[in-house]
Amino acid sequence: MNNLTRLVAGEFQRLAKYKILQSGLGVTVLWVLVLFLIGRDEGGLFIPLFLFMDLTMMTVLLIGAGLFYERQENTLKTLLITPTKLSHIIFSKLISAVYIALQSAVFLGLLGYLFFDSTVKFYYLLPFTLLIALTHAMIGYTFSVLVKDFTGLLAAIMSYMILFAFPSIFYALDILGDTWEYLLLISPTHGSMLLVDLSFGKSVAPALIFLSVLYLVALSFILAKFIVFPKYIEKAIKE
Repeated sequence: MNNLTRLVAGEFQRLAKYKILQSGLGVTVLWVLVLFLIGRDEGGLFIPLFLFMDLTMMTVLLIGAGLFYERQENTLKTLLITPTKLSHIIFSKLISAVYIALQSAVFLGLLGYLFFDSTVKFYYLLPFTLLIALTHAMIGYTFSVLVKDFTGLLAAIMSYMILFAFPSIFYALDILGDTWEYLLLISPTHGSMLLVDLSFGKSVAPALIFLSVLYLVALSFILAKFIVFPKYIEKAIKE
């Protein structure tokens, strides 16, 4: 436990050094500015959409960027030759990713509740944020350990956005009809959007919520067991 605590503290120091913590906060501030520009009457409608993008795409990007910065400084090999367990190393990074996501969720949730008269169910929002952030952190790690360079990471994230995130955003904007709802569940981003919508008082079918939670949990486990943990060591050795 002491090792994990030190790793978490070191992880936050690295995130601050790489300006990742500051970038996450900066994106949240950007959302706030956009919401106030939209206006109080309509701004509240966009909070779930902005939070959805923060929890999914920003988590993937920040996790990937942090790992590549570490590779540039050759810190992965150093960590792996210490007595620290690999699971503790990865858990420390997941904790930092979840912190950034929770920071955004709490901030935007309170903003919506206090200034935009939004319905915010924090008893849903906080655990769902945890699940969404963990899943997309695993996706970010998967991209990072499979691509060769940062350009490849950006290309992977862009492809992911086009294939999965954009259809969910189009659905939220009523560009896609309800007939697409169950088909869109093959996308982890769509399941994430449904959980965010429920947290902000939108009516979502219980079957969709159950399938979304089950899918995100299963995807996190599969990526962790078969890609992230085994490939993390391989990626560090090949630095």
